[in-house]
Parts: sequence; C-alpha cells; structure tokens
Amino acid sequence: MEYDATGLTDIFASAWMGFYNSPLFLLLKILIAIYLLVILADIVLLLILRDVTWDIRVGAKGADIPIVSKKKMQKRWGEILQRLESGNTSQYKVAIIEADVVAEEILASIGYGGENMAQKLEQVGDAHLDEHRETLTEVHKLRNRIVHEADFEIDHETAQAAIKVYEDFLKYLDFLS
Repeated sequence: MEYDATGLTDIFASAWMGFYNSPLFLLLKILIAIYLLVILADIVLLLILRDVTWDIRVGAKGADIPIVSKKKMQKRWGEILQRLESGNTSQYKVAIIEADVVAEEILASIGYGGENMAQKLEQVGDAHLDEHRETLTEVHKLRNRIVHEADFEIDHETAQAAIKVYEDFLKYLDFLS
C-alpha cells in the first residue's frame, strides 16, 4: 500500500482553506478578539485599582514622591529666585524662608512626620536623600537664625549658596529640571 504524500497534503490544505474562509471561523475570530479586549480591559482596571503608579514611584525613588506639576513648581521657584535677585537683604531672608517651606512641604508629602523641618530631617534615613540631608540641615539652621535672630544679616553670596542647596534638593527629586 502506497500513499501519495502530496495528494494527502493537498487534501488537508484544501480542507483548512475551506474552514479558514468559512463563516464559522470568522465568528471564532470575532469572539476571540472580543475576549482579548475584555482581558486587556481587565488588566488595565486591575493596574489602576492596585495603584501601580504608586509602586513604580516608590520603586524608582525609594519613597512615594508626590506628583507635582513641574510648571507650578518652576513658577513658585522663579518667585523665590526673583527675591534673591532683588538686591535687598530682607528679600534674601524671605527667599530662604520660602525655599525652606517648599522643602518642608515636600518632605511632609513624602511621608516624613514632625512638627517642623528639623524633626522631618531627623526622620530621613541616611540612604534616602544621599548628601542632601546634611546640606538641608545646614541651610535650615541658617533659616532658623534668620527667623529667631532679629539682627541677623546675610549677604548675597550666602543667600545664593543656601538657595542653591534647596534647588539641588528639588532637582534631585525631579521637581525642577
């Protein structure tokens, strides 16, 4: 008994083509497409419900960095820089106080508790903000001297250096570009 292999493959190919072009197969393709769309929608909804964006932010930065509009932050920071460029020593002091408030708000929104900036900085782990913890502590001490010492004077270079520390901190957390 001898079989014709080419004839057998031709029979299977024509049967497959007949099934492939049939209305039944078209219905199967439509049902599978609908099923895949439902599965895709389920996956998207599960990702939204599980708050995966939070997981991504925590994984990328090590903390839940709040989403703040860079445009708003740059506008606010621009106002601080304008105070610094005013040539008035009282405006230098206000610029440092406002920059400290911005940094404190960010630390609070990340989740560091405390009544003031010093307490928030004490809670920051050594590995969380790299070298920014120490520099922020130093400029916060400068801010405290501005607030608590009525005769405290500050020059433009010192004010600029302090503002640069806050600016580096904001750039480190991607609030400024």
